[in-house]
Amino acid sequence: MADADTKQVFAPWTDPEAKPIIQFKNVTKRFGDFTAIDDLTLDIHEREFFSLLGPSGCGKTTMMRMLAGFETPTEGHIYLSGQNIDTVPPNKRAVNMMFQSYALFPHLSVWDNIAFGLKREGMAKDKIASRVEEMLRLVQLGKFANRKPHQISGGQRQRVALARSLAKAPKLLLLDEPLGALDKKLRQETQFELMDIQESTGTTFVIVTHDQEEAMTVSSRVAVMDHGKIIQVDTPDKIY
Repeated sequence: MADADTKQVFAPWTDPEAKPIIQFKNVTKRFGDFTAIDDLTLDIHEREFFSLLGPSGCGKTTMMRMLAGFETPTEGHIYLSGQNIDTVPPNKRAVNMMFQSYALFPHLSVWDNIAFGLKREGMAKDKIASRVEEMLRLVQLGKFANRKPHQISGGQRQRVALARSLAKAPKLLLLDEPLGALDKKLRQETQFELMDIQESTGTTFVIVTHDQEEAMTVSSRVAVMDHGKIIQVDTPDKIY
């Protein structure tokens, strides 16, 4: 009975035995004379909802682009599940990225947008169908499956982009200012939806935001960044 009473708190970063899913080890990234990331070391654990918080130009987007494979470190190394991914191209990583613009195909239905990546991978048709249906249930858009992006709301488009990003079951989902285009009320609703979806899929989410309230609401931990360095990494209740 004791197990039922003491619900396990999710805090793998406190366990010295826990192996991080992402490791930045002494990573520096320079663009010419400009140092975007300065000797940065960071561990992120599986199933975390991790926020990179900071002002424009602090290095958070550069970190995300290195995780996605669009940039490589000048010095140091990045590991995903223990594998050095410095030179692994974006399409060969178990990582997906969702952009603020959502980048949906306007001529494709919601269903076909979600199926797009699976079709490109050559997945069997019946498996694609069941996976798309599963994603539509996850983001509660089943009845909009045949609509085009312009026929649904901004919040719904955001959920289509999320479903498409998760359809290939990545180990890691990167979200670049994902709620930036939504109005305040919708942002707050969508924050809780994101948390529910992250919890039910068990995918590790890393989100880039300059919105402190957003980072504090959704995150298991927050890294506060400035001038290419991490100033503080902690749980939201300890950041203030």
